[in-house]
Amino acid sequence: MTGHSSWKTLKAKRLLEVEADEHPEYTRAVRDMDLGDRLREVRTARNLTQAEVARRAGISQPALSRIELGGGVPTLEMLDRIGRAMGVRFTISVGDDQAEQIDLLAG
Repeated sequence: MTGHSSWKTLKAKRLLEVEADEHPEYTRAVRDMDLGDRLREVRTARNLTQAEVARRAGISQPALSRIELGGGVPTLEMLDRIGRAMGVRFTISVGDDQAEQIDLLAG
């Protein structure tokens, strides 16, 4: 498996190769990698291993690894389980950044 510093180098290289505006698939891939990076940051900041989080969330360690590397996109239900396993609550925004914000779960 590629080390974390090698992954950052590869990610930076790929970001320079293609403009996100030109390829919607690339935009999605960058978003997936950013999500994985953020999940890994939260997990490591809480001194948790992938194995611990995966076990608590009821998923396999390889599945969590794929998500952290941007190769797998978790469902909302899986994100909820991963957040609970790490003792955090995630807030996710989707849609146009300039549009009106509405909290679907408020009530």
